[in-house]
Amino acid sequence: MGLKYIEHAKTIFLTLLIVLSVTLTFTIWTYTPTYDTIEQTPVVNILIAESKRVDDVIKPYKMITSRENNMAGSMTPFDLERVVNVMKGWEISDLTLEDNDLTDDELNDLIGTHHRYTLFFPDDVPFPVYDNILPFSITNIPEDGFDRLIVNWNRSNNDQLKVYFASSKTNTLYSAVARDVDWELFEQKVVGPTVDFSKFTEIQRKGKLSLYVSAQDVESIRYTYYLKEIDTRRFQDALFSDPSLVRQSPVGTTNEEYSDGTSLMNVNLLERTLSFVNPSAETSVPAIPSKLVFDSLYYVNEHGGWTDEYRFAKINPATQQIDYQLYLLGYPVFSTETSTKITTFWGDPGIYNYLRPYYTLDLSLPFDTVISTLPSGEKASRVMQTLKEIDFNNVDELTPGYHLTRDNEKRLLILEPSWFYLSNNQWIRLSPEDLGGGQFGLE
Repeated sequence: MGLKYIEHAKTIFLTLLIVLSVTLTFTIWTYTPTYDTIEQTPVVNILIAESKRVDDVIKPYKMITSRENNMAGSMTPFDLERVVNVMKGWEISDLTLEDNDLTDDELNDLIGTHHRYTLFFPDDVPFPVYDNILPFSITNIPEDGFDRLIVNWNRSNNDQLKVYFASSKTNTLYSAVARDVDWELFEQKVVGPTVDFSKFTEIQRKGKLSLYVSAQDVESIRYTYYLKEIDTRRFQDALFSDPSLVRQSPVGTTNEEYSDGTSLMNVNLLERTLSFVNPSAETSVPAIPSKLVFDSLYYVNEHGGWTDEYRFAKINPATQQIDYQLYLLGYPVFSTETSTKITTFWGDPGIYNYLRPYYTLDLSLPFDTVISTLPSGEKASRVMQTLKEIDFNNVDELTPGYHLTRDNEKRLLILEPSWFYLSNNQWIRLSPEDLGGGQFGLE
């Protein structure tokens, strides 16, 4: 009996072990541990405004047409964009250097020859940059640039257009051929509408570039906008590589400084401008012009710095500087009270100096508009020739634009239509009093 009992107990014990083993195995297989939910770190959006394409910032500011002894022109964005959009469908080939010692008189003749139109750019646009707008069919595009694009709209024998690219800065002239021209579209969108352009006058100067200005007074509007400010901490987050290391400190009553020990951002609270400097990137090596444009465009795009309409305005490869000018409705905006430019100095590596406003125009709701009349460019040029303080032969351009002033108490920006002239690389406002301000309602 004892032996039987022992065997029976062993059987029961083994059965229990098997059941226990199966139970533990099942438990291990089906066990799901409870983890705390790991919250993902939110991605900081450093884009302040929308990014821009090359053709958003590289634009002509004026178009002049010449036909049957009549000169006409337009500075209206709609007219200029329509023409450029048609040209985007072309293919430019046979780019040839015609002259590297182009005289001012020769350039005047190119522009004034009948059945031609000219697009004016504020400074030399490098060919590799404009290849993104007007495609070239060549592989080795030169680094030269142009500030006058001249098109002879008469068909050649082989149904092509002759195109000229001239630089008034370097005195170079390139010629090329435009292929794949949709002639019906060209006549409808480019040549036809020029009949309705405003009359322009060529102001000739002996041995100097001509000035092309409106021949009639034009209705203009003084705009007043609410002042909007972009929180400078957004620029802090966008411009510094590690915003958590940045420390802020006041400098007097009108400035603030932000620094991470390597780079410095200075904010002018009075003018509502800022300057970002990375001293370690300073360089004295000249830039490749097209690379300078692409680098600066990419840099501003990276943080969405195009807070208003800023356009390519000036390039200096020797100092690696590019200026982008504030525009409103196709006209440049200038001011003596604040900055109306975005300026980049490129370095090695990356940005060396970045200067810009941090205000923006609230275009969605103008505070006020006042209709006035701006005198013709022809009258403005006549007045300039009588003023002793102006060397008229040293004037490189004369253009209508807006003079920006501020009403700090009401937080308003006032933009007054005015004439500006370019002399010694400086834009200067032509005094409304000299033009008869009371009569024309400018002041």
